[in-house]
Amino acid sequence: MIPIEEEQLQLVDTTIFKRDRENIRYYKKLCTLELEWCQTNNEVICNKANVLYKKYLSNELFAGRNCCLNFPKLEAECEKYNLKIKKGTN
Repeated sequence: MIPIEEEQLQLVDTTIFKRDRENIRYYKKLCTLELEWCQTNNEVICNKANVLYKKYLSNELFAGRNCCLNFPKLEAECEKYNLKIKKGTN
């Protein structure tokens, strides 16, 4: 639910190579399992995220509100960052 542009995503190579250290193999396996879980539960994740987002924006009181990020502020910061990137200044 963090607002980013498609071009800001970075691919993670989860291919396990013989030369990989054990901790790298473990990390890659965890990434693969997490991705599989997310793909299996994609619809549930998206629905819950959308409900949470709408509740937050409507100022509805709910138990986890104080644990939520400030979505409008994040979106504004993302927009500022994207404008800087598009102008070529960091």
